[in-house]
Amino acid sequence: MNLYLIDGSSYFYRAYHAIKRLSTSKGFPTNAIYGFTSMILKIIRDKKPDGLAIVFDSPLPTERHRLYEQYKAHRPEMPDDLALQIPPIKEIITAFRIPSIEAPGCEADDLIGAAAKKAARQGAKVFIVSGDKDMMQLVDKAIVMYDPMKDLLIDEAAVKERFGMEPERIVEVMALTGDAVDNIPGVKGIGEKTAKDLLAEAGGLEELLAHPERIKNERHRKMIMENIDTIRLSKTLATIDIRLPVEIDPGDLVLAEPDWPALLRYFTEFELKSFMKLVPARGYAQRGSYITLTRREQLCEFLGLGSRG
Repeated sequence: MNLYLIDGSSYFYRAYHAIKRLSTSKGFPTNAIYGFTSMILKIIRDKKPDGLAIVFDSPLPTERHRLYEQYKAHRPEMPDDLALQIPPIKEIITAFRIPSIEAPGCEADDLIGAAAKKAARQGAKVFIVSGDKDMMQLVDKAIVMYDPMKDLLIDEAAVKERFGMEPERIVEVMALTGDAVDNIPGVKGIGEKTAKDLLAEAGGLEELLAHPERIKNERHRKMIMENIDTIRLSKTLATIDIRLPVEIDPGDLVLAEPDWPALLRYFTEFELKSFMKLVPARGYAQRGSYITLTRREQLCEFLGLGSRG
């Protein structure tokens, strides 16, 4: 079974920024609706998944916020015109009959990680639909990443080529460099190349932190020794929690026939004409009764002309 898990919260923003201006004739913004729906259709059409689910962040504070108050604190508020489009996007997802996964106080990354590992243990081939670097730590023989906007597949070999280490060790790099997107602190002044060099020299993060005095570069040695607690915190913040008790069965995520009449209503309401053309004929609700007129007399009778010609 090929199972696709979509990072829905991330793709709200990616769809929104990918298409700058699009709205209905009444002025309702539709750029995110259009971009998100296009992504779903692309995956269904091109990848033909057996199963599909979309995973969302919880609006409630998470364990990471408790550990580090500044976690994601610098992120701006969601733009008003994007916030308007979230409810319609979720309604369209429901009309596609695609299951959603969301849990109070849980981030989409953790839910995806737990769901992906569980599905893989049950024999599924899992494709994580995301472009976020931190998701690469989940990649293994049964789990790969797919970025539909770049049409890029990221497997174990691709991760090793990028970082020079196993996917699960990416968090060691992030512990040192931090992550500006999520406001994970790391060590100021240490970039990815330096982090990889330090880890290679020490043999791993734990060895590096246990014996910072062995670091050859004096400047780097001082930076590590002064930030050991921050490095450990950063690793915790960067590590995806795959232990969440996600109650999913891959069989429950099998792709179903969409609710075409509902999709047609949404595509019509938001004036997405290119999508309306994709709705099969059975998706159009029957309106009234129809008869076929094959003789002149029938046409005259229908028009109230009797038998006059």
